[in-house]
Amino acid sequence: MSSRPSRLSATDRRQAILSAAAPIFARLGREGATTKEIARAAGVSEALLYRHFASKEALYAELESHCVEANAVGSRLLAEAVPSTATLVRGVALLVQAVFPGIGDARSHDDTKRLVTASLLGDGQFAKAFLDRHVTPWIGVFERSFRVAQDAGDVEDGVHAGSAEIWFVHHLANTLHLISLPGITVVEYGVTRERLIENTVRFLLRGIGLRSAAIDRHYDPAKLETIFASMDQDTA
Repeated sequence: MSSRPSRLSATDRRQAILSAAAPIFARLGREGATTKEIARAAGVSEALLYRHFASKEALYAELESHCVEANAVGSRLLAEAVPSTATLVRGVALLVQAVFPGIGDARSHDDTKRLVTASLLGDGQFAKAFLDRHVTPWIGVFERSFRVAQDAGDVEDGVHAGSAEIWFVHHLANTLHLISLPGITVVEYGVTRERLIENTVRFLLRGIGLRSAAIDRHYDPAKLETIFASMDQDTA
């Protein structure tokens, strides 16, 4: 019986190779991964792989845009976002959900996180490109929304959250996901995953200075769960 790969368009074949390469690079790193193993995982020959990607480095370089597309979350919400207290509250909740525990395919999400982490332990280029495309736009929305919330009286007096404080939203969610990556419980928080997510969102919103009344007015975990469920279906 022939084991020749099924015929796909050039674009679909490239995407299939990238999808196969992501978990291998995530597990073995850029240096440890081989084109032979990637080709085998993708169900193609190395020769065919090299027809689509000139080198392993070229393949690795394209993973960033592939991962962004494969894990794109809430792009239409971002495009429609109008700076406001409500946008800030719901946006923080969305970013926490997207980073920890993730929206869409869990394995793809975990692979992406491992790729970003491996990059941070190396030259950082993959991580920088990924964050610039995937997270920085949200940070800008949050900063503008914070200023609107401040003008509306929804921020505690004397609080001035800048770019660093806004970035902490991502950093805390990212750390929680990294701690959850192993197959064992590394930290026992004493609450359910759902409660941990809610506590994280409230902790971050209070941390950047929002008044409790403003948080309660706009943060509805049950309603957001419905939105996240529909987004999961969209990415399936």
